[in-house]
Amino acid sequence: MDFTLLTQENGRIAYSPVIPPSLARFCIPGTRNLFATGDFGTILFCEQSTPDFNLWHKCYFIKQSTTLSTVADAPLFQLCVAVNRPLRFQQQGMSKVKLAEGQFNIFYAPVVNTQTWFDKGKKYIVYEVHLSRGSLEPLTPYFPLLAEFLVKAGKGIPCQLSPVHAHVTPDMMGLLHDMHYCSYKEEVKVMYLQTLLSRLMMQFLTRLSLVRVPTNEVKLQPYELAKLREAWDYLLHHIEHPGSVADLAHAIGMNEIKLKKGFKQLYGITIFEFLVEARMEKARRLLLETDMTVHAVAISVGYKNISSFTVAFKNKFDQLPSEVQGSGMR
Repeated sequence: MDFTLLTQENGRIAYSPVIPPSLARFCIPGTRNLFATGDFGTILFCEQSTPDFNLWHKCYFIKQSTTLSTVADAPLFQLCVAVNRPLRFQQQGMSKVKLAEGQFNIFYAPVVNTQTWFDKGKKYIVYEVHLSRGSLEPLTPYFPLLAEFLVKAGKGIPCQLSPVHAHVTPDMMGLLHDMHYCSYKEEVKVMYLQTLLSRLMMQFLTRLSLVRVPTNEVKLQPYELAKLREAWDYLLHHIEHPGSVADLAHAIGMNEIKLKKGFKQLYGITIFEFLVEARMEKARRLLLETDMTVHAVAISVGYKNISSFTVAFKNKFDQLPSEVQGSGMR
């Protein structure tokens, strides 16, 4: 699907496939790359596509606060992930949406007419997966929330799948990364991307279903939500030596009990489970993309015992670290 992007003065933004040298390092071989610039700043879009879906990696380098409109005379099912900062937008016929950093949801628009607000001097990174209805329908028997969503879509009602946005996990981000950086070609590429999409959608739909009806819900004030997001960032930046839950609570200035309950409620995963996912995902990338030894990788993600690291890695990926090592560099 082709989209028209407009400035707040309704000026049409022209795309170019010719990428300036200053942005060339952000482009991925094998993807469709589009570049645009204007008084608002600079945009770089990278697209991976198959017959059933399109994956967009969007970078907005905003020079001045602005509103950009996206229009298309066609229906759209879209998974949207705000990667690095909050994203604010409104689709015609829906209320305003604010995805916090790391949050996602799935949206439907019978006709695309969306306004997105950007702040001066900020860089926005967004993942979008544009889906076909046919790719979603086989999953409806397993996800009642999805079935309700598709009923509304069938009536031409703009809607979002879950009333509550969910947060991505390191594993989900890893799948998006692998799809975006896919190096296969032709039929093999399509098969590979479709396989990853199936895994991705199962995880995203499961997470959205979990946050819809939280159990033992604790009341979280806006400042406490901010503290929980701070805890997420703290764990990612202290993956080797995160300390205890008490240490984390002290670092972010939050009650330990509320930290544990709030983290599970907001992210659908315990602090320990999140840390293991983050460590395993980082380890897999290091093994694929560097020449580090298995022992060095284990230490870099916080494991002193190589055997414990090997067991955790095997449980997560059903492969030994040595079987993965260097395969991404061949």
